[in-house]
Amino acid sequence: MTPTTTRAQNNPMVNKHTISPEQLLALLEAAIGEAPAFTYEEELTEKEIRWLGRVDALLDASGLMSAVVNFRTARSSLGTFAHSREKILIPLYDALSHAELQVPLSMQGAFIPPGDTWNGYAALVKIMQTPCDHMMIVDPYLNSDIYTYFAPHCAAGNGMRCLTVKRSENHSGLLASGLKWAADKISEANSVEVRYASAKALHDRLIIIDSRESWLVSQSIKDIAQRSPASVMRAEAELGRMKAEHYEELWKKSTHVTA
Repeated sequence: MTPTTTRAQNNPMVNKHTISPEQLLALLEAAIGEAPAFTYEEELTEKEIRWLGRVDALLDASGLMSAVVNFRTARSSLGTFAHSREKILIPLYDALSHAELQVPLSMQGAFIPPGDTWNGYAALVKIMQTPCDHMMIVDPYLNSDIYTYFAPHCAAGNGMRCLTVKRSENHSGLLASGLKWAADKISEANSVEVRYASAKALHDRLIIIDSRESWLVSQSIKDIAQRSPASVMRAEAELGRMKAEHYEELWKKSTHVTA
């Protein structure tokens, strides 16, 4: 047995026959959303090193060798004069684009170029307009924009639940908007509830529909595509269900937004 064969058998991420296009798509989307800063002239942290290793395995599993080569070249250049976070991310977006072609149309989302904030907004609104019983928004950087620009479009019969983290720059806006929304007639047909999870509990940006369908958003809703490329992608069914269950439990432990 060759070393390559042993590696492929021991690491399912490398074996291209053990990962479905849907799983690959969801994992690439998650990796893009979790991409570290890779600050120039700073030592790589353990978290950054682990991310680089995970992405290398994902790209290898994708079978897109040009992305693998370009990623490894960019990785080896970190900390040198050729240091570039953009060149680290480009191979991931290449692999993501190829993976999108392999999944059913119902799972395909949207890729939004930097600066195209209108289409970023439109992609999110389209998902929120999905008829359903209830909807949960998970975003650690949520602000009052959720009331102004998104909640009016929510088609959930039982309203929208929003799970975020308390931040001083966003708290007063969320509190004031929540009180104003609740006092208006619009809340009778379209309720919105915002809760705070513990400071380090949220690691995703998600739109969860009826606790069964999860859409992965690569950036915080308020910043979608403002400065860098963004994507909105439906998670593979099992991953989506697991995330929905996880955040449903967090919701039960979260606290209401109060003064």
